[in-house]
Amino acid sequence: MTRFILPLLLVLVALTLFFGFTRSIIDEIYVKQAKADELDSALSNDKNLRKVREKKLAEYNSFSPTELDNINRMLPDSIDNVRLIIDMNNIATKYNMRVKNAKIKNDSMAPQVIGSNQSYGSVTLSFNVSGSYNDLRLFLHDLETSLRLVDVTSLSFNASDKDMNDYSIEIRTYWIK
Repeated sequence: MTRFILPLLLVLVALTLFFGFTRSIIDEIYVKQAKADELDSALSNDKNLRKVREKKLAEYNSFSPTELDNINRMLPDSIDNVRLIIDMNNIATKYNMRVKNAKIKNDSMAPQVIGSNQSYGSVTLSFNVSGSYNDLRLFLHDLETSLRLVDVTSLSFNASDKDMNDYSIEIRTYWIK
């Protein structure tokens, strides 16, 4: 009987020791294999992103310096308040008007959607001009067709007996953060 029980007992002890020690090693191998698969996926994703980056960079480099300057005027990467007022005054000067009482207000306190990550900022400029209605129309048309992205948010006026009216204008312009 011991001839039968002793070998069976030794086989059970051997199996217990084998699976007891090797199970932790096998589990560790599975964890490392999963990590290797994750890294392979990340490497593949990196290669795809590099291809997209190279394609976009080649497309960007195909723009002429004039086109890049126009893009930077439309959506600059920072706002230059003085330059903005000068630009508005230059447009107004074409129509015998002059920008007066210019005030800049940063729109950082404007309400935003919760959780939104805006990639742009805006600033509001309010100013007064005096001129005829036709001059104002031409001025607003130039604002509309200028390279700078501008929204007229408010326009009010005081009419006078002559053809010279006083206009209060508020515009919002944008830049990329």
